[in-house]
Amino acid sequence: MTKLRLKRTPAEKEERARRKAYKAARKRSRQDQKHAEEEHDSSDSGGGRFTGAPNSKKRRTGDASSSYFDDEDYGPPPPPASSSYKPDYDAIRAEMEEMRFREKMCEALEDDERLDGINSRFNDYAHIPERWGRSHSKHDKHDTLDPQDMDDVEYAEWIREGMWRKKHAREYEEQAQRQAAQAAQKAHEKQIKAETARLEKAASQREERRRMDRQMRRKEEYRQIYEQRWKELLDPLAQEDPLLTFADIPWPLFTGQPLSSHRSSSDHVLTLTVEEITAEAVSAFLLSDIDSLLPTTPNSSEIKRDRDKLKETLLRFHPDKFEGRLMRRVLAGDKDRVKEAVGQVARVLNILMKGKS
Repeated sequence: MTKLRLKRTPAEKEERARRKAYKAARKRSRQDQKHAEEEHDSSDSGGGRFTGAPNSKKRRTGDASSSYFDDEDYGPPPPPASSSYKPDYDAIRAEMEEMRFREKMCEALEDDERLDGINSRFNDYAHIPERWGRSHSKHDKHDTLDPQDMDDVEYAEWIREGMWRKKHAREYEEQAQRQAAQAAQKAHEKQIKAETARLEKAASQREERRRMDRQMRRKEEYRQIYEQRWKELLDPLAQEDPLLTFADIPWPLFTGQPLSSHRSSSDHVLTLTVEEITAEAVSAFLLSDIDSLLPTTPNSSEIKRDRDKLKETLLRFHPDKFEGRLMRRVLAGDKDRVKEAVGQVARVLNILMKGKS
């Protein structure tokens, strides 16, 4: 392939002549400097030395007698400075080479800029056909285009594509079938993923409901054990049990209930503390709504039922009533702890009663 040679414009000719003149001037300057350095190296360097008179007298300062002494008392005179100067030719040569290198780089950059400009001007008129810029598998656009809205190039491409489709009808049909099969497969996979996600979500919801049901049944069992224990303790006809411990008292808390309604101190060790007797814990055990402290809008029947439940529990844990009915049956070592817990329950119940008023 032959190299493309373009005719220079007048501005480019003028710039080229200016660069050539500049190069010639620089070359003459370097030659003159080189000749001057060679002549300077060949010339002999001369110098003189000034020495003082050997027998001259000098006066020593600071001497009280103001006497004169010879030059031997002061030592030999210093050597005189040389009048010849020898420049550092290596540094000068390195500097000149650096300057020449920079000039060549500037000229190369100018040439690159000129060639880049030419290349960009040629690329402005480049045209890439649409059939080269997109895949042949996307022919659906052919049927939706309107030839009246096309220019000459687009219309030619549209005609060429239509001719290819007619000439390769079988290939086009097979390609369309493959595309349809791929689309159907993707839709099927998407449907399977959606169905799998739905089933997983449904299974998770069922598991959550079962967990909540188990939790509610367990809470209901605790409430039944609580009521059964209080009936046994308050039944006047029932045979009195031996001395009661702190764990034998049915406290209005889920953590304060034994696993069965039968009293057995050896089977159940209660780790309840007074700090755990809070309004939230007692409300979750006694009332219908778990979070009774939050502002809600229950109906009148629920409010009445909750108030009745709180009153009943307050009568059981009232300090005076509890002292008269059960405190005498509590073990001596647990009386202080039971008394403190009963007082805490009574205070919490009063707070809940005020909230339901």
